[in-house]
Amino acid sequence: MKDLGHGANVNHIAKMYDKNPKDIIDFSSNINPKVIQGLEKYILEGLSECRSYPDINYTNLRNNISKYISVKSDFIIPGNGATEIIYLLMKSIGKRLAILNPTFSEYERSAKLSGLEIINLNLNEKKQFSIDLEDIKENIEKFDSLFICNPNNPNGKVKDLTELLNLMIQNNKLLIVDETFMEFVAEEEKYSLVKYVQRYENIFILKAVTKFFGMPGLRLGYGLTSNKEIIEKIHNYKEPWTINSFADTLSNHIFEDKNYIEDSKKYYIKERSYMLQELRNIQNIVVYDTDTNFILIKLNDRRSYEIKVELLTKGNILIRDASNFIGLDDSYIRVAIKSHEENEILIKHMKNVLGD
Repeated sequence: MKDLGHGANVNHIAKMYDKNPKDIIDFSSNINPKVIQGLEKYILEGLSECRSYPDINYTNLRNNISKYISVKSDFIIPGNGATEIIYLLMKSIGKRLAILNPTFSEYERSAKLSGLEIINLNLNEKKQFSIDLEDIKENIEKFDSLFICNPNNPNGKVKDLTELLNLMIQNNKLLIVDETFMEFVAEEEKYSLVKYVQRYENIFILKAVTKFFGMPGLRLGYGLTSNKEIIEKIHNYKEPWTINSFADTLSNHIFEDKNYIEDSKKYYIKERSYMLQELRNIQNIVVYDTDTNFILIKLNDRRSYEIKVELLTKGNILIRDASNFIGLDDSYIRVAIKSHEENEILIKHMKNVLGD
């Protein structure tokens, strides 16, 4: 299998370093450590549905998502994780795509596989990876669609995209926004563009259950747009039955669990503050602000691969070497925010490896 350069490769790393995968604390993948109450019961409920094909139109699933985000079910395209939607979308849009980097590598990979022309634009690293609107304006005739992650992976900072959206509307361009980490943001409603989906056809939003609901193995994501042409094209390409009965059944419950949602948001507001403060007590690193469940760190005089190996061999801790993000180099690492106990272990070992 080709190494696609993502995190969450615990089994591969464990084999390389002769470790038990269960002993490794995975800070390379950004997953909510909290578990939905009653999850086992819901899984058994889904198991009972497995002797029948899932509804090919995912009517129940789309209705559940519709109630959760207040968007018409006709504008919701469920997928086998947000990644399936990304790959379908690349087959369904104009041939010129601009991507704001550094960001998730599957945007570029899926675009290349669909034969799109890619224009790589850059976020401003010196200003917390802010958007350079002037740069986008200067290049606006070079692309049909613009892809941005908000909050952005790998730095985790959320942005107000109102000006960018207006620019895209004025120039009749498509704005694609990956909001798979948006639910971790304290002021989610302020920053999310979901509220504009039904008003403007210039928006396509990606969402997922993977991160916030802590179930990457469920593989449930969805796209949102009122652009009927894109919806029709995606359905023309989409394979049938890519979402299983477990995901469909769990959608009856997880979106309704208000306590889980509120507790998770409160936890991350508090734990982000703790992690940022503790990490900034370590010398010779730069810790970037974050609004989500991971933190980007720049090493002043060490290399990302060296630190990754040291943390793994000395502390059974797996972090994300961020050197393969476009626009970053081998001085960057990314760490997830996990349970408080696991975060304490990470801080302790990072202090040992990097010095107080």
